[in-house]
Order: sequence, then C-alpha cells, then structure tokens
Amino acid sequence: MLPNFIIAGGVATGTSFLSVALRHHPDIYLPKVERPEPNFFHYSWKFKRGIDWYQETWFHGVGTQRAVGERSSLLLTSDVAAKRIKETLPDVKLVFCLRNPIERAWGNYRFTVLEGLEPLSFDEAIRCEPDRIRRAADEWAEVQPHAYLTRSRYSTHIYEFLTLFGEERVLLLKSEALGREPLGAIKRVCEFLDVDPNLSLPLSPNYSSPSILDRAMQMQLRQHFGDRFPELVECIRREEDVSDLIVAANDAENIDRLRANLRGGKEPLPEATRNTLRQIFADEITCVKSLVDFPVDDWM
Repeated sequence: MLPNFIIAGGVATGTSFLSVALRHHPDIYLPKVERPEPNFFHYSWKFKRGIDWYQETWFHGVGTQRAVGERSSLLLTSDVAAKRIKETLPDVKLVFCLRNPIERAWGNYRFTVLEGLEPLSFDEAIRCEPDRIRRAADEWAEVQPHAYLTRSRYSTHIYEFLTLFGEERVLLLKSEALGREPLGAIKRVCEFLDVDPNLSLPLSPNYSSPSILDRAMQMQLRQHFGDRFPELVECIRREEDVSDLIVAANDAENIDRLRANLRGGKEPLPEATRNTLRQIFADEITCVKSLVDFPVDDWM
C-alpha cells in the first residue's frame, strides 16, 4: 500500500498538530513514528532507496483504512519533490498548511535552536543565510536547517504543484485558521480525503517550540546525546517518560540541564526584525495571495 495523500508542508506551519489529530480517525492511516519525517521525495539519498523501501518503512502497518498518508514538511519548498511525486504517485492528494511567511521563518528558527543546530541570533542567521546555504555540503545541502527565509517563499512551488496535480488534488489550508478553528479545518481535510468529516477527533496539545535560554548549551547537549537528542526533546516537551533514553552514567544530569535550558512560552519576534521581514516578504505574500482562496492581508 502506497499513500493516496501527503501532508506536504511546511516547517512550523501546524502540520504536526494536523497529523496527530487525523491519526485518530479510523479511516485514516498515518505512520505512528512522527520523527524523523519521511521527506522521501525531497532527500535524494532516501529517494534512491526506491519505492519499495519507502513503502516498507512507512506503510507496513496499513490496515483497512481508506485514506493512507504521511507528513513531510520539506516538500513544499523542495526543488525536486513535486516532479518526483507526480512520477511516482500521479493521483495522490496533497495538503499544504500555509503560514504567514514572517511567523513561519521565526518559528523555523526557534525550532532549529531547540534542535541544538543554531548558534546565531535570528538577525545574524538571516544575514548569513545565503552563505550558509552555499556552503552546505553532503546531506546538509538538502537538510538546510538554516533556510529560514528561503523556506518561507511558497509561491513558486505552490504554482508547480497546482500545475502538475490540478486544483482538485491540492488543498491549501491557512495555518492561522487551523489554529483558531481547528475543528472546521480538520473537517475540511476529512472531506478532501473522502472520509467521514463528522467524527469528533481529539486535538493534540500545543507543540509550539519552547524558548531556549542558552543556544550554546543546547548545541553541547545535542552533541552529548547524539541520535537520541530529537526524541529526548520531544519527550520532555510532552512531559513523557525519558528513562528508556538514559544509557550513560551522566545522562540524567544532562537531562536536568536540558530541562533547565527550556523556557515555557513562545518568545515574541522583535518588532524591528518583523518590519525588516515585512519588506523582504511583501512581493512573496502578493504572489501567494493570487494562488489561494483565503485572505492574507493579515500577514503584513
């Protein structure tokens, strides 16, 4: 069984919230493992493994569900994903969550800091972004964790998906509407996927990234925990048991350091930086406005 729908983008737009809710629907299959996301059609090293690997890795648990899907947040701004998907899954349905590019870039930055991958301030990161993208090598050239502005430029890729798949197979959701009226947005997605839209699905907690007190410490902790770090951060955010992730004598001490380095609540974007981003994204927002069926004037 291969997917007949993909929640295809983007980073820090509400796709996690949406997918967790949809997973409770009896006619919808989404992989239980949320991270790492597949992003099969974006990452070349994954795509080269072939469609059988993709199917076995992410869809081996499919039962009788009518709507089978996955969530990959990098597909919306990938230069290769749209054509790869069309060639492999020509009839797939696509769901995109579109957020104010300014807030999306800021949310992406905060998530990268949380992941222990960002030593710079947001303003410094924006200034350095073009050079960082040019210097990225090997797998990091596709991961691009610092592409905050680049991945807030949706319009070209939205147009590509609409052209390749047609409007009837693409659902564009406004992330802010998903946050304000989640039940209505989720019902719309269920209608799009041809499953019962009237079921009452439980909503997940707020997954907004907590703020980090010390970026350098966060990077040190990532180095200490290695591959366990992303899962450990998620467990702490969700107040879940982390005992299975403790394997070294000083792990417990470093987990306490990690907890102490997280600060609840979303840190606001400085107004001066917001004004700069308004100018940067003015033309982009105008382009998006011509492609969607919802108002975006509030994004400015």
